[in-house]
Amino acid sequence: MEIEVKCRQRPDPHTLTRVAGFAMRTILGVSNVEVTFEEGETDWTFHWGGAGHVVMFFTTPGEYGIDGPWYLNFNPGLRGRSVPELFMIVLAAVAALLSDGTLVDDNYPFQRPDLTPEALLAQVLREAPLEVEPAIHLLVTGRLP
Repeated sequence: MEIEVKCRQRPDPHTLTRVAGFAMRTILGVSNVEVTFEEGETDWTFHWGGAGHVVMFFTTPGEYGIDGPWYLNFNPGLRGRSVPELFMIVLAAVAALLSDGTLVDDNYPFQRPDLTPEALLAQVLREAPLEVEPAIHLLVTGRLP
């Protein structure tokens, strides 16, 4: 399970960390959890407190002889766990929003017709605060359970 984002520009990891942290705190109705990140050569790892992390691999334009956009690939650190899955969806949507990108749903089971970062984030932030599972359901389907 992963989410890919194609974007025109490299996302700034510091801005991504701040905005994703704000979105997660708002969605879950908490105020005491911070997002941190570690920077690697071809990946960034984002941590949601001690509850889980997401690894984002990236491919730069021109890498592997392919011209085009930046490709970001988001993977939850602990598969089968709800918090890392929610965090992955939020990070991917925020990255797409901040870097003029699009979400690619080839490897994630989105079931909504409006798969734009604006639609995902606006809807879930309007409904906040939510528990983790209903938030995931809303992001994936566009409907509350």
